Amino acid sequence: MKKYILIPILAILLSAAFSAEFTWFSQTDSRWNDKRLGGGSSIGRSGCVVSCLSMLLNAEASNPYMTPDKLNDWLRKNGGYAGNNMRWQIPGLIDGDGLGMELVGKSTRYNDWNFLSEQLAMGNKVIVKVAGRRSHWVLVVRQDGPTNKASSYVVNDPGMKEFEDRTLGYWGGFRSARSYSGNWLDEQAFSLNSEINVVPVDDDETFLYDIYDLPVPADVYVTLTNSLDVDIHGFFILGLFDGDDRLISSIDFEYAKIDANADIDLLYEMPDITPLDDESNTLKIIYSKYFSSMPSGYDTINLQAQGIRNLSKSDEDNFPDKR
Repeated sequence: MKKYILIPILAILLSAAFSAEFTWFSQTDSRWNDKRLGGGSSIGRSGCVVSCLSMLLNAEASNPYMTPDKLNDWLRKNGGYAGNNMRWQIPGLIDGDGLGMELVGKSTRYNDWNFLSEQLAMGNKVIVKVAGRRSHWVLVVRQDGPTNKASSYVVNDPGMKEFEDRTLGYWGGFRSARSYSGNWLDEQAFSLNSEINVVPVDDDETFLYDIYDLPVPADVYVTLTNSLDVDIHGFFILGLFDGDDRLISSIDFEYAKIDANADIDLLYEMPDITPLDDESNTLKIIYSKYFSSMPSGYDTINLQAQGIRNLSKSDEDNFPDKR
């Protein structure tokens, strides 16, 4: 029974589209908009930096679920601000010196594309002060195009009320940058090295469900690899999606720890297999660190599956032992 307790919460969590490829928070979110920074201004007004840093910490494997208000509280107690200005090295100490996220570089040159490209190539994430604004910072999460072109750099902008796909081309470039290393929880942190295997009840039992007009259940399993050098903890959710890649429902979940560079078999129960009769529907695995009754909808990872394979009870020799 306990496997289904959180399903209503999951439906709330996953109701938003999977737009962000990396954790995204808005500094204007009503949960922390009015929280005071170090010098008296608020997160909603001047909290672009603390919002970017909370995106990084929430996407770092060694950290628990982090939001701008939680990080702001910690920074206020641990000397993280000089007035409203960030002391950039302090957030990396939240896990201890040299552990988890860490400040590793900076540039104060206008449009220092080489610095930005080199840092991203090393797997780091970069917070930049954008051009054309008095003081606004965004998080650069990846490069997709030539090094010297602003539109090549995909960003998460905390100044948006609703998430939009955006690049540095929106501002024409950047004026300053800070780079952080970490074990980032994004699509590259996981790989599904098997199809999603669906095992319905035995054919000899199916007629009983037909007689009483009951849904036909199935067991579902998939093998997942942790590509990071550290353990990953979290919730791995089995979701049913339609042909437009929209979530129809969350079916089941497992809370699991995957050792560094290791595999794990995730096992689920699907109470009704009939939605898969519609060939446009599919199953996917979604990762989440944490559940909330008021989630942002942008701190989950939708893992790319290799497809679905329907098995039968005769394939039980290949089916992982249930834990």
